[in-house]
Amino acid sequence: MAADELTPHEETSLLRIADGAEPQHDIEEADVSRLQSLALVEQRGLSFGLTLMGVRKVAQLKRS
Repeated sequence: MAADELTPHEETSLLRIADGAEPQHDIEEADVSRLQSLALVEQRGLSFGLTLMGVRKVAQLKRS
């Protein structure tokens, strides 16, 4: 697996964040940290949101 590839669990977490789920609710902290390190999500106050790269990745995941 390439360094920038997501595990199925990370993909699920990314999709949940895209749907507005809060990381403290059923999203693993390790997944959020990895998604942040890949610049797919960013902290927005007390919650997280998608970066432009994150929006593109979610669109790619939903197409496949």
